[in-house]
Amino acid sequence: MIEYFAPGEHPRGFVGFLVTARIEGHTRKATFSTQTASSQDKSNLWVQYQWLSAVGMDLEWKIEKRERHYQRFVTSDHPDTRPGRGLGVHGLTAAFYASGDDWIPAFSVARNPDVLGRPQADRRFTFEHAPYSAVWRDAVMFWAEEHAIEDADRERLLTRTPEPALFSALRRRMNDEGNDVPTEALSSVYREQRDALAATRAPAQVLEAALMDDLNDWQRRHKKHGESAA
Repeated sequence: MIEYFAPGEHPRGFVGFLVTARIEGHTRKATFSTQTASSQDKSNLWVQYQWLSAVGMDLEWKIEKRERHYQRFVTSDHPDTRPGRGLGVHGLTAAFYASGDDWIPAFSVARNPDVLGRPQADRRFTFEHAPYSAVWRDAVMFWAEEHAIEDADRERLLTRTPEPALFSALRRRMNDEGNDVPTEALSSVYREQRDALAATRAPAQVLEAALMDDLNDWQRRHKKHGESAA
């Protein structure tokens, strides 16, 4: 904020422009005196110079304030995030939401107000029809677009897929809070892990079956050879 104090207006006799800003709980002030100017008219070159200097400082602090806010946004949970839901950034959390008698796990993205300034409900990304890792990617991409996140921060978050165990811990916490989220609610969260485990087991099962076939074939031939020798 920029304030101008004409002669006699400031309690300590200051004449000129006062710039103030509050950044992360600390107030900053800078003064740009015009007291030595031959007049306090806007056409005076010294008054113009001090005014432009004040505008430059005000803009510099506004940029710094916005940058600090952005860095908090992309590196920490929002202060109002409830325990066990945070994912290390503002506006993206883990959640279970009630749908009839069911509890649905999801990544939840906070949305900005619409063009008329009306609040919008969070967008939920569930695991019912897509793998866990794909849902995380979709949620992060939407979060980044909704909140004008820089490419580097979006990519950084994409590589930090939270473990599905996060939802197991959240389920326990929510039940401790008085809810009744059943174990079955975790099924869609762990589907991708189960499929991956089954895929790794399949080759071993095929090999085991082939070895059993070879063993059975050898036993049949050995038995047949013994019978012929007899």
